[in-house]
Order: sequence, then structure tokens, then C-alpha cells
Amino acid sequence: MKKSATIFNNQVEFIHFLKSKFPLYHMSNIFFRDIHYGVMEYLNNKKIHVAYTEAEGIAREVAQSFEKQNILRKVNSQGWVLHYPEFTAKKAS
Repeated sequence: MKKSATIFNNQVEFIHFLKSKFPLYHMSNIFFRDIHYGVMEYLNNKKIHVAYTEAEGIAREVAQSFEKQNILRKVNSQGWVLHYPEFTAKKAS
């Protein structure tokens, strides 16, 4: 099984994992390195070894897939806006 399949088969879990590591909110910026380091740590937590450069390739696959699903909207070559309404910031009452 491809290592990237672990992320694609657990996409919601991966997105929530990224939120636990980075300040992600609906319509916030997310950068390539956030995804890259998120991939490395997520796979490491699943006991799947991934080298730095291999994780970069997986991060690119993830970003492309999320763009196709409109979860990420490209701003430039290294950044996106997260379109994930579930992560809308709640106002304090």
C-alpha cells in the first residue's frame, strides 16, 4: 500500500490532525510546509517511516487532491486558503 493512501483513506482524521498542530480555521492560510510536516508526523504516529523528501512528494499529492476537492484554494505556489466550514471559529458568548 502506498504511504499516501494512509492519508487519503483517513482524510478527515488527517485534516483534524493538522488542526491539532497548526492554527487552522475555515478561510485561514495554510502553507506547504504545514502540510509537509503534518504528513511526516501523521505517518510517524501511524508507525509508518517516511523520509523528508518522500514526505514532500506525499504533501504535494495531498495538496493537489485537496485542491480538486475544493478543500484548499491555491493562493500561490506555497500557500492555500483552507475551505473547511467545520473549522469556522466560534464566537465567545
